[in-house]
Amino acid sequence: MGIGSLAINVFFTVLGPILVLVLLGALLRWKFRLDVGTLSKLNIYLFIPAFVFRSVSSSTLSWGEMGGIFAMSVLQVATLGLIVWGIGRLLRVQRRTLAAIAMAVMFYNSGNYGLPLAQLAYPHRQNASTSATVDAMPGALAKDGGAAQTFVMMAQNLLTYTIGLSIAAWAGSGGLGVGIFKLFKMPVLPVLAVSLLARWWLGIDPGHKLPIAIEHSAKLLSDAMVPVALVTLGAQLVANPRWPRWKPVSLVLVLRLLLGPLQMAGLLWMLHYSGVHVMDLWPWPAELLILTAGVPTAITTLLLTLEMAGDADLAGDCVFWTTVFSSLTIVLWLIILRANFGG
Repeated sequence: MGIGSLAINVFFTVLGPILVLVLLGALLRWKFRLDVGTLSKLNIYLFIPAFVFRSVSSSTLSWGEMGGIFAMSVLQVATLGLIVWGIGRLLRVQRRTLAAIAMAVMFYNSGNYGLPLAQLAYPHRQNASTSATVDAMPGALAKDGGAAQTFVMMAQNLLTYTIGLSIAAWAGSGGLGVGIFKLFKMPVLPVLAVSLLARWWLGIDPGHKLPIAIEHSAKLLSDAMVPVALVTLGAQLVANPRWPRWKPVSLVLVLRLLLGPLQMAGLLWMLHYSGVHVMDLWPWPAELLILTAGVPTAITTLLLTLEMAGDADLAGDCVFWTTVFSSLTIVLWLIILRANFGG
């Protein structure tokens, strides 16, 4: 398959469904003035927790791989933060602007965008008989992108409401305690704890099964996560479009969409040869982590910036334009990864 054919295949089978649902969400928001707050709550408190429970409890990842993915996500965020801080100090960037840039680069849309992307690019093998995407990409059958991306999302959520909020507070007003309190009000931590407990229980005896009511309810809700999350993303993006301040936004585009995957690949490659077994994630799920390291800026960064009276206009610009340009860069990264990993 030539480069052109591969690009078309990747765009229509992986990124195409994402863009269609995002566009539908934007159109529905424009025509019916959808309540984005309600859609967001449905995702945060219902669909994503169900997806997390199902993905983690039935995951084929080892305990070492789970811990390695989480640790790698933390390491990546810390490294990106140091890079942005160094650039900001060198260019003498104003504090509110630097904080918005740092958050836009460090914290990415690992849930609404990253999870659907992971599922479509690397679907679970049990869906092979019904998924056209899987049929189009048989090399990905042995990989479970959703399960791996769940732990990236967990790390991103924890870091956003701790480190991210402290950056927003540094630029505006507020405090770290507010973010930690908000984190514990959300279902992220308790659902993850229950999911890990369920996975342990299922793993100690092949005869152990979850109650049908729990298993089927989690399946129905988790199946709805991808379409609802993408429709919500489209509705959020169209809520407040504007012409950007291109200088800082361009810096974010380069660091978030291009440097992010390169930096993740470099870290994974070095750790592969470091001898630290728990951090050796090469070649899988390294392939998935490199891909989703190039997804757009998280919408949460805008919400935190607004809450802490930071540079909300710049934060909104970063969310919108990284999402727009990711339609090109994600295709590029998928082509590179397919060529090098044989997925």
